[in-house]
Amino acid sequence: MNITESRKIKLVLVIADSDLGGGPKHVLGILKNINKKKYECFLICPNGSLASFAREIKGVTVLINKFGSKFDLISAWAIYDNLHKIQSLGHPFSPMIVHFHGARAGFLGRIFLPKHITTIYTEHSLDKNFHLKNKFNEYIQKKILARQNRKTNLIIAVSSSVKEYLLGAKLSPAERTIVLSNGIELDNFGLNVPARKIKVGNHHPVIGSIGNLNPQKGYEYLVKAMPEVLKAFPLATLEIVGEGLERRKLEKMVVSLKLGHHVSFLGKRININKHLLDFDVFVLPSVSETFGLVLLEAMKAGVPIVATAVGGITDVVEEGKSGLLIEPRNPKQLSKNIITILKNPVLAAKLKRGGLERVKRYDWSEIIKNLEKIYHDLAISGE
Repeated sequence: MNITESRKIKLVLVIADSDLGGGPKHVLGILKNINKKKYECFLICPNGSLASFAREIKGVTVLINKFGSKFDLISAWAIYDNLHKIQSLGHPFSPMIVHFHGARAGFLGRIFLPKHITTIYTEHSLDKNFHLKNKFNEYIQKKILARQNRKTNLIIAVSSSVKEYLLGAKLSPAERTIVLSNGIELDNFGLNVPARKIKVGNHHPVIGSIGNLNPQKGYEYLVKAMPEVLKAFPLATLEIVGEGLERRKLEKMVVSLKLGHHVSFLGKRININKHLLDFDVFVLPSVSETFGLVLLEAMKAGVPIVATAVGGITDVVEEGKSGLLIEPRNPKQLSKNIITILKNPVLAAKLKRGGLERVKRYDWSEIIKNLEKIYHDLAISGE
């Protein structure tokens, strides 16, 4: 008998990050789109934007958990306690799936687990380009990850590059590792996409990017590309939305390159769509990127893309069709491709059309069908 015909499946999502970056947005997408008639939904996370938005979704119970370091046993026990309480709610024999997202939640949450639950772990960050500064800590983290993954019912990689790395480094069993991409909401799709007329007369082109200001995002190379862009478009500006530890370093670089009138750091913004609609070119200069959800948001807004050919970006962007791909850490290539799009409205229109078509395959309505089948099949096999 179909398990969901008799009782709901308890679904618990666990994540240690509550800012609305890639992982939390993915979790929020699951909670918004999952069939509440079949799933009783819970979220365990720290206080923050994710918790606030999740509380607004009907049928979702949010439990706040303080996540310490990856070796904080008090946090690990608190997660166990919450899971045990959820397991005790309602029907005592309801199947329960706990889906961990990201390294810290995956590590802390899987130290102590109640009996008779099914576990899933989604890896959002690890691929061949990801490294910790402390090599010993990286070694220990990977050893623990491999051990925990062997005891987990299913491991999900957000891109093919993540799966390839997990399998190649023997961090995950091949027979229980799959790829399932992030999704994006396509409600009112196409209604707010402006007709873009690029760079005529005194038009002042806006180059934009959105992301955390950390070394993996490669923003120093984008800043270094701007002097060459300004030779071709003296009125061009660069707007970077996001916050992070690299901000002061990047601001100093802007000053040293005399770009103060052309580069703006806008900080964190909740409504990024407003900014995307202002951009003439969207640039993602990452040196490490396991997926790049913001690329889907740029495609949805109809913005031509320049991005680095690293990690999961090559899953999302098709070279010459939905964006232009370059090698990482290369300001010269960055400036060349930005200028190419700004000077060529026909190419810009082609990339816009390609992006609008490409993004359809990541619609949450399709992603959630695959995920619900995964949950259902695991719940059946766990009975």
